[in-house]
Amino acid sequence: MHNPVLKSKLSATLAAAILLASTTILADESFEKEIEYRQGAMNILSWNMKHIGGMLKGKTPYDAEKIKTHAADIASVASLNIMAGFPEDSTGEDSSALEDIWMDFENFEQKMADFKKAAKGMNMAAQSGDKAAVGKAMGALGKSCKGCHKPFKN
Repeated sequence: MHNPVLKSKLSATLAAAILLASTTILADESFEKEIEYRQGAMNILSWNMKHIGGMLKGKTPYDAEKIKTHAADIASVASLNIMAGFPEDSTGEDSSALEDIWMDFENFEQKMADFKKAAKGMNMAAQSGDKAAVGKAMGALGKSCKGCHKPFKN
């Protein structure tokens, strides 16, 4: 390569690409714990909801005491500061979170508040022992989850 201007541009482009790649890697690594935190919370929620859902759909025998326990666990997780697991731009290879979260953060926060309210309602219904109330509350809880996952999860 004999053209010094072209060589300089190529070097600058290569340097920028290396810098961008290393910045992306560092950003992913710096949010590893936050991503693990939010995914851990979501896994606990999902596990408990699947058990309740299975009972409500008749896939497993209905057990009001187990539902009370699962609903209490859901409410406990909902009471955590799950938002701490969503610092700005904490996406990554191991994350299903879309960048839309941070582009519409107020809406995301509202969706999280809706979920927390639905989780509390689910727990109250479960503790009452009223199967119909549990079914209705589970529907509201599932709707709150989908309300957030649809716009903000890949």
